[in-house]
Amino acid sequence: MRNGNWICCRTMDNGEREAHLAYLQAQADGPTDNFVLLEHSLGKALACAVIGLLFGALGIWLTALAVRFSPGASSGVIWLMSGFGLGLAGVGVAGLACAVVLYRRHGKRVLSVTPDTLCFANAQAPTPLDAFDGFEVEQGYFTTRLIFTVSAFSHAPVLAPACFRALASPDAVVVAGGLRVRLWLCTPVVAGRRLGLQELVDLFYAYVQAAQARRTLAQLFPGVARLGEAAR
Repeated sequence: MRNGNWICCRTMDNGEREAHLAYLQAQADGPTDNFVLLEHSLGKALACAVIGLLFGALGIWLTALAVRFSPGASSGVIWLMSGFGLGLAGVGVAGLACAVVLYRRHGKRVLSVTPDTLCFANAQAPTPLDAFDGFEVEQGYFTTRLIFTVSAFSHAPVLAPACFRALASPDAVVVAGGLRVRLWLCTPVVAGRRLGLQELVDLFYAYVQAAQARRTLAQLFPGVARLGEAAR
C-alpha cells in the first residue's frame, strides 16, 4: 500500500526542482553581446585646466604684487601676500596636473566584458564572470566607483601593480585582502553612449546574474548545463 503523504511530498519536491531549473535556465540565457566600457573625462579635464590656470594666474599676480610693493609695505603684509600667492599658485599647478591626468585617461578602456569573462584594463588575462559574487556602483560628485566582490571559491585576478603613473589609466586594484577589486572612472561610455548610474547597474547585473546562474546550473543540473553549452 502506497503512502499518500510520501507521494505528495515527492510531487512537491519534483515541482520545486523543475521550477528552480526553469528559473536558472531563464537567468542563464542572459546577454550574448560583448562590450567595452570606456572612460569619458575630457570635460572634467577642461574644467581642471581652467581652474588651474585661474588659480595659478591669481597666485602669480599676488606674488608679483608683493614683490613690487615690498619696499614701502611692512614685512608682515609682504609675507602674507607672498604666502597666499604661492599657495594659490600651488593649487593652480595641482589643477593643471589633474587636467593632464584626466586628459590622458579620456577614451581609455576600463573593462572588456563578454557573456563569460571580464577583463580589467591592467589585468594579465580575462577573469571568469562567475568568479564574482556581486558588484557595487558608488556615484560621487566627480567620479564613479566600481567594486567587484570575489567569490569564496575563486581568487582575485592578477593585476599589474598600481603606481603614480596608474592615475592616468583606469586601472583596478585588489583591496580587502583579495576579497574585492575596485576601480574608479569619470563618466562610463559604452558604444559611444554615456551611461547613467542605473543604466550601468542594470548592464552589469544582467551579465553577472547570468554567469552565476550558469555556474549554479552546472553544479545542480550538470546534464542540462552541458546541453546549454553545446547550444551556445
